[in-house]
Amino acid sequence: MLTDKRHALIIDVLAQHNFLSLQQLMEYTGSSASTIRRDLTKLQAEGLLTRVHGGAKLVALTTEPELSTKRTQHIEEKVEIAKQAATLINDGDCLYLDAGSTTLEMIPYIQATDITVVTNGLTHVEALLKQGIRTYIVGGEMKPTTMAVVGTRAVNFLKNYCFNKVFLGINGIDVGTGLTTPDEREALMKEVAIQQSQQTYVLADASKFHQTHFATVKAVEPPIVITSERGRMLGKEILETENLELLGG
Repeated sequence: MLTDKRHALIIDVLAQHNFLSLQQLMEYTGSSASTIRRDLTKLQAEGLLTRVHGGAKLVALTTEPELSTKRTQHIEEKVEIAKQAATLINDGDCLYLDAGSTTLEMIPYIQATDITVVTNGLTHVEALLKQGIRTYIVGGEMKPTTMAVVGTRAVNFLKNYCFNKVFLGINGIDVGTGLTTPDEREALMKEVAIQQSQQTYVLADASKFHQTHFATVKAVEPPIVITSERGRMLGKEILETENLELLGG
């Protein structure tokens, strides 16, 4: 296979799988380990991917798919995560529910009564009201791709409330960078929500591990990560290195 075609194939399969091991790349391209290593070195120098222990991943710093696209991806994992998260809500809780496809999946599974939810997710509001849940929508700038409310007004709005629990979506979890998201405005919203909460949970399917994006999300107390069985396998080393607690150990 010609070098250019092999490079294009590597980028294409990484776009589909987020992370691939050296062995997997060898199988996809029918090339030797030494050839793939040279390819990865060149593609990394061109800024197209990042070499990580045992393989490679795409560079994905500021790009983000629309919410409508996210809602069609990794559905089984998201439902698995959403069900776990919903069981953590107690009667009378005051919650912050972050915008995002996995937090949206939580809503039908909430059984707790007399709860109050603050959210910056426009798509979440109708689902919450259908469940008979007292709902507050954050005011501010609407981000069209994720249907999330962001900006200075939104941040100031959040500072008026205190939460028993916060449930956050995230775009990337990786060694050295921790929790990241493509948009610094959304990162700030998440950080303020963490500051206003007694307990923070981060919902992440397996595709979020080995991913790094533009803006980091900092927390004084490490949040608890809720993931799928597949996520546990892929993310265990990252979570341990980054001192992030995994729900259920």
